[in-house]
Amino acid sequence: MKISARQQIDRKKLTPQLVHKALSAAFPKKNDYSPSETGYEEELSELMHFGILHAKDLRILLNKHRKKILEIDRSPMDKAHQRMYAKEMGIEKFNDFIRRQYWFAYPGLLRLALELEFGEAYESFSNVRDGI
Repeated sequence: MKISARQQIDRKKLTPQLVHKALSAAFPKKNDYSPSETGYEEELSELMHFGILHAKDLRILLNKHRKKILEIDRSPMDKAHQRMYAKEMGIEKFNDFIRRQYWFAYPGLLRLALELEFGEAYESFSNVRDGI
């Protein structure tokens, strides 16, 4: 019995490259503005910690929460955060983010998916990761 190309991809163990590829397939290109600081190694480690081991697992996770993630990404930002980000990024770049209605790069979108899927368990994990 021949397996399809999709099945071959779905069976692959996740790699940093496959993580980026899955994010590229699930989310708009405009969100690919800031690469992972670790080349998706840290994100891969987090996925593995939560049992997301294969390309299919990640594809299902991203598709399950895609609509909510994009809704969060497009949501308005309060004035205090607007001032902070405008100062941090520069007004021109900040205005582009406002105009195009997006905030999170791929690593942030992935972490939103993990938070939506695993809730408090992921929040506790990320607090330990961040030393909080």
